[in-house]
Amino acid sequence: VDARRLRRWKGFAGLPQRAHSITFRLLLRAAQLRGSAALLVLEDDAVFHPEFRDRVAALELPDDWQIFYFGCQHLAPPTRVSDGLVRVKRALDTHAVAFRRSAFLEARRVMRGNVNGRGQCSDVLLSSLHEKLPTYAAFPNLIWQALGESDIARHRYSNYDAEGRQKHCTDMVSHLLT
Repeated sequence: VDARRLRRWKGFAGLPQRAHSITFRLLLRAAQLRGSAALLVLEDDAVFHPEFRDRVAALELPDDWQIFYFGCQHLAPPTRVSDGLVRVKRALDTHAVAFRRSAFLEARRVMRGNVNGRGQCSDVLLSSLHEKLPTYAAFPNLIWQALGESDIARHRYSNYDAEGRQKHCTDMVSHLLT
């Protein structure tokens, strides 16, 4: 969704943040209407781990998964499930995320935001579901966001280093590095 076509923020941090959230809601709705088993969303600035193919093939998601991040920024310590896989408690970034059909409706609902809210962003809204819907992530990250000019943040940044490690809140994942 082109943010320039929107007129009202409706509780989001700005028009770009609202446009991002509407885009996700439209993708989830389209997948739901098609009867898709799952939806994978990849943003255009996604960087793939050099060993992506082998590492993703080695992952086995638990039967209860609802949301899966190929890469994310952990804001609460995740729990190791198996080699390369963690259970998410709270994470941000939606550059490479999959939703199971059973999560479509709930994700659409939460990404509407709250008209009376202030400064909302879609990844923060989505993180409110991590305790409710079984959410997992690849660890270490298999996909991350490239350093570049952000349409949403309107400045050059990345939350990840060149190897895909999160730059902020590193203490949240330090227990997984030993």
